[in-house]
Amino acid sequence: MKQLLLILSLSVLALTGAAQPVAHYFTQMPAELIPGITIDTRKDLIDFSKNGKLAVMPAPFGGKLQLKTLEEDYLMLQTSENSDVQIKLLRVSDSLRVLAVVNTVAGPLKDSRVKFYDTSWKLLKNWSLPVFAVTDFVDVQKASTLGLSDRLREIGPRLFVTIIFRPAENIFVAKSSLKDDMEKAQSSTLGALVRDSVVYRLNNNRFEAE
Repeated sequence: MKQLLLILSLSVLALTGAAQPVAHYFTQMPAELIPGITIDTRKDLIDFSKNGKLAVMPAPFGGKLQLKTLEEDYLMLQTSENSDVQIKLLRVSDSLRVLAVVNTVAGPLKDSRVKFYDTSWKLLKNWSLPVFAVTDFVDVQKASTLGLSDRLREIGPRLFVTIIFRPAENIFVAKSSLKDDMEKAQSSTLGALVRDSVVYRLNNNRFEAE
């Protein structure tokens, strides 16, 4: 009877994912999703961080790895001078957890790629971020007030977006490259129309702008 109860309890925990912090999923992450970074290295980084030490280890291809942030539901690992990876444990409902993995590279403008997985690291093909457009990061009303609506088409067309999740909330901040990509002449007139960032919150399994 006790053995049966234990099995049932473990099954419930596996279903909800509630018992495991993001550090657990980081150590269980498939090697192909985080090339060259061994499980032992991940465990050492976590131990250093939890013990208040600088969480730094040699990177597999030179340089260093640094676990810059470690929270119950979020971590950020700097993998090189120009790249980092975030893992966010999203609480979708009382019985569902989803892992968001964000890979960001600066080349030189920063751009993020995001994929979603279940807690067994199976890719969730029905999960994705909104499709961003230049107009998502432009204050159209302000442009109208300033008489600059006709010049909005000059902003872009290139758009790189950096995604940064927040700990303890089902939220991410999207930051565009538009200001950094503008020529100086454009920036002096059109730069004020560009929003530095937009906040998106998970709502019914979809992220919506606040």
